Amino acid sequence: MSRSYKKIPCCKDHNKGMKKYANRYVRRNFLVVPSGTAYKKLFCSWNICDYKFLESFSSYKKWSSKYNHKSYTDAELYRMWYKYYKMK
Repeated sequence: MSRSYKKIPCCKDHNKGMKKYANRYVRRNFLVVPSGTAYKKLFCSWNICDYKFLESFSSYKKWSSKYNHKSYTDAELYRMWYKYYKMK
């Protein structure tokens, strides 16, 4: 099992449905793509993965205390933050 972790704590919104839609759009609507990377001009890449959240543990802790109705211990909060922001 790998013991690696993300160097920068971030959480991305991976929208696999939009990736599939983009591939289908390019394949069906354009018969010949002039060069290997020209498909990038046919579909906006911002529609595929829109959000990336960078957050430290202290800011996650403040957010959690403000919006979560259930109170967690610091160890539980750290584990949740680690799961979403540091694990690969």
